Formats: sequence, C-alpha cells, structure tokens
Amino acid sequence: MRILAVDTSSVRGSVCVVDGPENVGEIRLASSMQHSERLFRSVDFLFQHLPFKLADIDLFAAARGPGSFTGLRIGLAAMEGFVAAHGKRGAGVTTLEALAWKAGIHDALIVPTIDARRGEVYGAVYRRTEDTLVEERPAVVLKPAEWFASLPRQSLVFCGDGALRYQSEIDETPGWSVHSMDLYLASTIAELAAAPSCGPLKPLYVRKTDAEIARESIGSPNS
Repeated sequence: MRILAVDTSSVRGSVCVVDGPENVGEIRLASSMQHSERLFRSVDFLFQHLPFKLADIDLFAAARGPGSFTGLRIGLAAMEGFVAAHGKRGAGVTTLEALAWKAGIHDALIVPTIDARRGEVYGAVYRRTEDTLVEERPAVVLKPAEWFASLPRQSLVFCGDGALRYQSEIDETPGWSVHSMDLYLASTIAELAAAPSCGPLKPLYVRKTDAEIARESIGSPNS
C-alpha cells in the first residue's frame, strides 16, 4: 500500500510517502513558516523524486490533533482534497497516539504530553501490548500541575514537547521519566493509518476553539 502522510499539528512539520513497508521519501521542517506555504511545496518536491505519482497513492493520512488549530485544518483539508480528487481513502491519527506508538515502550504506561500553549498541556495515557496500543485514559487539556497531579504514582514514561518543557516537574516524582526521541510524526502516522482502527480525517479538538469560547462569552449573562 502506498500512503502519503502529513503532520501539521506543530512547528515540527513533516511529510512522508511509504510504499509497502518502505519509507521512500520524507521531509522534516522545524520552521515558523506557515504550513500552508510549506506543505504543498514538500509534497511537490517528494513526487518529483519518486517513481510514481500522487494519483498512485492508495491512502492519504494526516494528524488529527490535538495541536495547532490552524495547522491541523491545513493538513486535514489538504488530505481531504486529495481523497476527493483521486477517489482514494483517507485516515486520521491522533498526535497523542502517534507519540505513544513512536516511543516504542512496552514495559510501562506511556504518557504523551503536548505543550498546548496558554499554560496548558494536552495529555493521554496508553499501554502498548505487543502490536496494539490501548488507551488507558482519553485525551484531556489541563494546567501542567493539574495533569501531573491526576496521574498515578507508578512507573510512567512521558514523551512529547510538553514532557520536555516540564521535565523538571516530571523528574521530581520517583518512577517517572522522559523518553528522548525525535518528534516528527509523519512516518508514524503512515504506519498507524494502515490499521483498521484508524480514525477519520476530522480534527480532534480537546480544547474549545477561540470561536466557540467567543460565542459562549457573548451568550453569557455576564458578558
């Protein structure tokens, strides 16, 4: 199966193409440039150097969040456009699941933690058993102190940019550790997108959007 996968959920943007078990092309960019500018350039560049065309892709996959609202919409919309244009399948993979899978930890609970900005983090808890990732706790958005206080005092392995940002707090608890790994997720998204349990090309918004917050504020009697 040929898969085009993109991750536009953070500044660490990545695009990859896999052909069966082989990753045949990947671009990684840590940049403040808008994903709308670099995504299509990256896709065009890859297919200039591959022996097949975009129309030969069987599955279009994207990170579905949580992450940057704007970034997620760009990646998902692009893949939805390719799906419609070529009559192929689409799949979405959560960024938390991708982080947990990429960590490759089998002997402890995995706690992907993403910097959600505004003094908050996105987090979830997973356990990997053989080739299956089990969600022990669904995605939430909390203040870092609230997130860490809500977790069990047992062996936990954290990963993600939120774990790196708050590593000093994590290191204070015995049995907790931060797993060091690169945070580019396109190739992992491609791997997970091939599974029957993958999600749709729809965003996973754990935090309310600014528009929703504004509407609620307007409707509030104290507004």
